[in-house]
Amino acid sequence: MIGYLAAEGVETRYIKQEKDGKTGIVFAEVYPGKDSMFLFYRENVADLHLARSDIERELIEGTRSVLVTGTGLSQQPSFGANLHAAKLGRRFEKTVVFNLDWRPSLWQAPHPVRISRYRKVFSESSIVIGNEGEYLAATGAADLAAAIGSIPGHATKLLVVTHGAHGVTVIEGDRRTDVPGIPVPLVKGLGGGDGFLAGFMFGHLKGWSAAQAAGLGNAVGAMVVTGHACSESMPHPRELNRFLKEKGMPFDLSSRSKV
Repeated sequence: MIGYLAAEGVETRYIKQEKDGKTGIVFAEVYPGKDSMFLFYRENVADLHLARSDIERELIEGTRSVLVTGTGLSQQPSFGANLHAAKLGRRFEKTVVFNLDWRPSLWQAPHPVRISRYRKVFSESSIVIGNEGEYLAATGAADLAAAIGSIPGHATKLLVVTHGAHGVTVIEGDRRTDVPGIPVPLVKGLGGGDGFLAGFMFGHLKGWSAAQAAGLGNAVGAMVVTGHACSESMPHPRELNRFLKEKGMPFDLSSRSKV
């Protein structure tokens, strides 16, 4: 796995190998044209062994953004480590991104504990990303408006609500922007959210507007769901540029904005 990441140009020197944990596996049933069914095998997985002592202050200080996922909150010591990373990111004025990533089968903690953990990370976050169901699960609210209103400091955060093939809603205070999806032949849904997050963060870190970053996120997510694999369906820049050109999307990946 580390070799694969290194070959893809990912920085690997901060990856720590856990001797007592296992690598998680997910099986996806592929029915082209329909969303997939997933089976997660995450018994004693290594990523949930992440401890606060694993979070290096110098690494947080030297980065531009910190990404925390909801799955990382499902057990200890991972929850404490993720919260600590988010707090450090906020202290050092980094962009703290909270990917809600709600997977009910991965949680054993009671409902009040789940809501409390999500709320603590909400308080440290500057960007929140998730679909409507994830916002409801993370807050315990009955509808999306109530969920957004219950997020601590929601008026000062950038909130992104994903709608799958129907696009994305970007909420910045009282301003709401709907970014349309991109019609593609669906092979499987797994990885689409990760693709969106990758594209969105690329645009955000380039200094694009939230709506522009979301448009690129939609494009990357659309490419991922048309392939059978997950990580291997993530596009390289040249593949993404070709897709954007085919779809008539005026993005220049080398610039700070749309063409």
